[in-house]
Amino acid sequence: MKHYDDDAADESFARRRDRRKPQGKRSVAALYRTDPAGNKSFNDPGLQALYERGYFSDILGELQSGKEANVYLAQGPSGLLAAKVYRDLVVRSFRNDQVYREGRFIGDARIKKAVTQRTRAGLAAQQRLWVQTEYRQLWELHRAGIPAPEPMVGPGADDIAQAGRVVLMAFIGDENGPAPRLSDLRLDGAAASDAFAQSLSILARLLRLDKVHGDYSSYNLLWWQGRVVVIDLPQMVSVQENQQAQALLERDVRSLCLSFRKQGITTEPAAVLAEVRRLAGH
Repeated sequence: MKHYDDDAADESFARRRDRRKPQGKRSVAALYRTDPAGNKSFNDPGLQALYERGYFSDILGELQSGKEANVYLAQGPSGLLAAKVYRDLVVRSFRNDQVYREGRFIGDARIKKAVTQRTRAGLAAQQRLWVQTEYRQLWELHRAGIPAPEPMVGPGADDIAQAGRVVLMAFIGDENGPAPRLSDLRLDGAAASDAFAQSLSILARLLRLDKVHGDYSSYNLLWWQGRVVVIDLPQMVSVQENQQAQALLERDVRSLCLSFRKQGITTEPAAVLAEVRRLAGH
C-alpha cells in the first residue's frame, strides 16, 4: 500500500493556495500501522475494508480536519474521492444529537437504552447510526437529483456496515483543489444572487422530500462551477417523524439568511421561509 510520503506526490496540488492543500505527511501517516515485517495497513478498520475491496487505491492527503471528522482525498478506480473519517466518539466531544435522533428507528431496545445513556456501547452504536444515516441521506438525495456528493458505498446495509466510521463519496473539485464553501467566498452581485436562489431551491426540494437539513448555511454549501452542492447530512431529519423538524427548518432558514449577508444578500427569514414552503408545496 502506498502512503503520502513524497513531496512529488502532491505535484498536482502545487498550484492551489495553501489553505486548500492537503495538510501533508503527518496527518496521512497517522492513518497507517506497520507490522514487524514492514507491511502497512490502515489503523481504521473501515478504511482497511474499503481499501481491500477496491473502493480506493491510495490516500493522497488531508483536505479538512474538524472536531467530529477528518476528510481525506483518496484515489478511486475512476477518479478522486473524499473519505470522511469520523473521530472516535469515546475520545472526542460529539455534538448532542438527541434532537436529530427523535423519530429514528432503533430496532434493539438494549441499543436504544445504551445510546440514551451514552455508555461506551451506546456511543459506538450512536456513531454507526450517524454514519449509516449520512449514507442513506446521500443515496436519497443522489436518486432525487439534488446536488450533493455521490455516495461510493452502498446502498446495501451490509456494504455500509463494513465502511465502519468512513463515509466515502465523490470528490467535489478537481486536480487543482476542492470546491470552496460558500462561506469562504465573496461572490459578485449576480453570482451571489444565483447562489442564494440555488440554496433556497435546495432547501425547498429537501422539504418536498420530507427532509430538513438541520445545519443549513453557507458553511455546508459548496460552490463548484456555478453550482451549489449541499454537504454534511447525518443530522437530517424527517418532517413526519421528528417533532422538532419545523423548528429546525426555521433555524436553517435563519442561518441561511444570516450567512449570506456577507455576500451582500439581505433577506427576511420569515419571507424566505414562506417562499421555501411555497416552492415545496407545503
